[in-house]
Amino acid sequence: MHHLRRTIMLATTALLGAAATLAVGAPAQAAPIPINFNNVTGTTHLAKPNVDVPVPTSSVQTQIDLETNTVTGSANLADLTAKLKLANLLGVTSTVKIVPVGGLTGTIDLGASKLSTTTTFTLQVVNVHADAAPKINLVKKGCRTAKPSTLTLNNTTPVDLFKPITMQGTYTIPRFTGCGALTPLLTLLLSGPNNTMTLNLQ
Repeated sequence: MHHLRRTIMLATTALLGAAATLAVGAPAQAAPIPINFNNVTGTTHLAKPNVDVPVPTSSVQTQIDLETNTVTGSANLADLTAKLKLANLLGVTSTVKIVPVGGLTGTIDLGASKLSTTTTFTLQVVNVHADAAPKINLVKKGCRTAKPSTLTLNNTTPVDLFKPITMQGTYTIPRFTGCGALTPLLTLLLSGPNNTMTLNLQ
């Protein structure tokens, strides 16, 4: 159904542009085309603990300007649940919220089949608990990364606005702050470069 909506939007935009050109006798500037991906899934690989964390069903809203080959919009990723081992013994589960800082920007070249998007966000740790005691939250409210992370994703599959597109990129996790006694431990376990994000836009 969402593929059909995208087809209709693109066709409508093209028809309106053609009509405007005929009416005024000069090229008309086409409006940005809204393309929304409401069934986004994927995985982020955390480099330091060497753990893959699934990205639950999320959404990405975009406006594509084919005149300037630019993309704007917003990414709304669902909370991540990471399962870790402390000292390879104690099982710990953490819930992390990805909080956007500003909107999504990027570029698109349909002829070259290239799409690149950039987002900036902080990681807010909502809950950390030992698996043996799931009701005890070990972090204080306000636990988060001390500064934002920047993630640039590039397509690894052909860019077809009517089919799923796979995007991939890397980001750095800064040190943590406001996490109480767990602040240095979270920084030790998670902070660092070369974390990978893979998203399937559909």
